[in-house]
Amino acid sequence: MRRPHLLPILPVSLPVCLDASLPDSTPDSNPPYCVFTSAASPSPRPDRGGGGGFSVITTPDEASSALNPLRHALDAPFFAPERLYLPRPYVVKDVPGKGKGAIATRRIEKGKAILVDPVRVLATVGYPSEVRREEVRGLLKEAVERLREPREVLELARKGEGKEEDVGSVVEDVMMTNTFGLTVGGVEYMGLFADLARFNHDCRPNAFIHFSQTTLAMTVWAARDIEEGEEITITYSPAGTPSRERRDMLERVWGFKCQCSLCTASPAEIEASDGNREEIRTLPDKVIELAQKGEFSKALESAGRLFSLAEQEGMSESIEGDMIEVVARLYYLVGDLDKALEWTLKVQHDITGYGVPGELGEQKLKMLQGVIAGLKRELVEKKAREKKE
Repeated sequence: MRRPHLLPILPVSLPVCLDASLPDSTPDSNPPYCVFTSAASPSPRPDRGGGGGFSVITTPDEASSALNPLRHALDAPFFAPERLYLPRPYVVKDVPGKGKGAIATRRIEKGKAILVDPVRVLATVGYPSEVRREEVRGLLKEAVERLREPREVLELARKGEGKEEDVGSVVEDVMMTNTFGLTVGGVEYMGLFADLARFNHDCRPNAFIHFSQTTLAMTVWAARDIEEGEEITITYSPAGTPSRERRDMLERVWGFKCQCSLCTASPAEIEASDGNREEIRTLPDKVIELAQKGEFSKALESAGRLFSLAEQEGMSESIEGDMIEVVARLYYLVGDLDKALEWTLKVQHDITGYGVPGELGEQKLKMLQGVIAGLKRELVEKKAREKKE
């Protein structure tokens, strides 16, 4: 049975809700899940002049919450347009042993944006375990068929063997094969990005992804210079995952056996990489522990080791984040104002360089402006004192 729930504040079509409670559940314990669809993507595709809409699968209560993705701005701009390649610097082609893949059509410089891809389908993480299997497929079918360009989703790779199936089953397979875990407003979702899904995995990728909670778009950035004709790859595995865990996860979650250069390297190289990744996992905690003990110089040494190993493993963008801010503070605490300013500017770039910063990002930028101004004043005063001496 379908029941409409009106959300007049939101620019969405009439939602479709399914009574999807499990047989032994009560209505209160399992509220109905609904498909809410916007006619426009939350973040227009700058290289295509618009988007094809997006659907959210969630409960009516969550949909009416201020934290729901449907309330995000529909016209939020890409924050760094000068860093985005237009037209797209790649084509999707068959890649031996991988199906489709993204192949660079020109030289792509490190730090440039390759793709901005708005989300197509968002589904709360809890819903598959709380509803009947057939109802899951019904919700997914509604979510995709209501998009302006449903074929963008239906033609994506899936684990099935290509036999004829109903649309709901196809979409379920596509979601299981291509979605990324996301957090929006403190709520966990599975997110499907149709263009991003064409980028294959590599354990030492040449590109990385960044998700904006403000625009609900995923951006692919070049992690290093990429040559024309080279496949553009991202990583599907968490930072620091050793080889055996990584292979098992890729096969279980994504349905393929990784054949990248690292996974097919010699046992000695794989063992060395695993050792590096294990150290990458533990070093952030070690840096914080040393800083809390007041051993700032040792903390900086460990942070340097962390960044060095991450670069070696092609994981620099995966481990930076808050660690850049920690290093900036450490340099200030040891009295190296030049380095403190340098790393504080990196913190600023980490917010402004990768998509729209959002409300919290804007607040942090204002705070950083004060910190940067203060550091510059201290540097001027320090140089004046040194000149007098």
